[in-house]
Amino acid sequence: MSGRWRGSTTPRGQGRGGWNRSSGSRAVATIVPPALPLGPLLATVKRHELTDLCSDSVFNAEAPKITKCKMIGSYNWLNRGCPTILIPGCPPTWTPTRSLKKLPQDNGSYFRDQNSARYSTHVFQPALEAIFQQDPGFELRRIDLFACVSTLRGLLRFVTEPDNGLRIVVEVVGSTVFLVRRPNSPTETIENVYGYGHSFPEANTTWRQHTKGSESHQRILQYEFGGISCAIRYEGDGYLPNLYPPSSPNTTSVAVTPDDLLTSIETATLGSAARGGKQTLAILTGGETIPQAAIFDLKTRSTRKEYKDVLKGELPRLWAAQVPNFVVGFHTSGVFDDVRVEDVREEIRNWEEEHEGHLRKLAGLLKTLIAFAHGQLEGRFEIVFEGGDQLELREVGGVVNCCISDSMMKRCAESGLDGETIGGGELDQQEEDGREEEEDEGRSGGWSESESEKDFTACSASSCGYCGHCAY
Repeated sequence: MSGRWRGSTTPRGQGRGGWNRSSGSRAVATIVPPALPLGPLLATVKRHELTDLCSDSVFNAEAPKITKCKMIGSYNWLNRGCPTILIPGCPPTWTPTRSLKKLPQDNGSYFRDQNSARYSTHVFQPALEAIFQQDPGFELRRIDLFACVSTLRGLLRFVTEPDNGLRIVVEVVGSTVFLVRRPNSPTETIENVYGYGHSFPEANTTWRQHTKGSESHQRILQYEFGGISCAIRYEGDGYLPNLYPPSSPNTTSVAVTPDDLLTSIETATLGSAARGGKQTLAILTGGETIPQAAIFDLKTRSTRKEYKDVLKGELPRLWAAQVPNFVVGFHTSGVFDDVRVEDVREEIRNWEEEHEGHLRKLAGLLKTLIAFAHGQLEGRFEIVFEGGDQLELREVGGVVNCCISDSMMKRCAESGLDGETIGGGELDQQEEDGREEEEDEGRSGGWSESESEKDFTACSASSCGYCGHCAY
């Protein structure tokens, strides 16, 4: 599916609302917080070592492609006084305006990460709440890596064209490794935003009645990549109603009026209190599950830009989030007279094939990080990249809460979904037997308690994590 729309003078009607209009969507400009403390250095991963990893049969066994992709959960962040999510929520609908009226330019500061800004205490708690509500039998132990698109994209940039620095907390929960972006402040903002990246979607997308008051739609995918079972969270910009019309017989909308939403707030199902009892996550039920095939990613550019160049820059993210549709609005001084809606599945497949070498290195890097995490006594460390040709693997500096709450970990354990404890621990015999062969091949990367206290800076993480021949 592809198309191009050129504006007419027919007004569209009701706007999206809530993206920019409500006070919660725009962050207040703040003083840039100081850099976070650094923990002691444990190991490094140099870029040239990734080539050696790719030649190893253990890393090279699986093709670096995304397969078996499915959507396993979704939720909306609501604009409320306390952290509130709506499950399954629903992305805004594509409702393009037919007016050529000049749009106002964005002006101000915006949250860089809705999840950190709204519930920094346990940043992956909302995602797991959404997954378990959709599938109470979900088995977390089947997931090797749980991350967001931004962390995955950051590590891919390190492999291909390193630019910006990054800090990621790597944390083991049971047998699953979480990658958690670590900004200097949870309410970190993108300062002095100009352009039309917010005013254009506000004018051309609409929150449906049962999701009014929403600020963001979050989706969680599960897929296989290079032999790694991944769960990836990302923000969905909207969906195309022609690919999934509201009149679909599968519609199961809940809380269809504003009054229903207000009533729901009063009787909301509450999530577990955050560590220390300072924050509670309110959980409402409402919305509609939208298939991945209808989701789009949206960008705005000046008419001086070429579509092919815009798409080229966005393909890595579209690949990581498996978003099949791409909407680009081209404007001249805020007048959008060229809006394109394109099916980009073929372009994503072509990009994946053309970048097989880079993706194979990414898979090897992820496997190295997973093994290194399982080898840490406390089940966590931090990735720090400040330029150059290496990632630093450090102890976590300062205080960082676990990415999910104690009650969520307990819920997994009581449901029999994961027999391990945080940071590794006892596996049931069946799980242990299933891993013996992998450990013999050097994929475990686990160190004993005494080994974990040694100085690992004498070798690289790529060596310590897998080969089994480290001097220590």
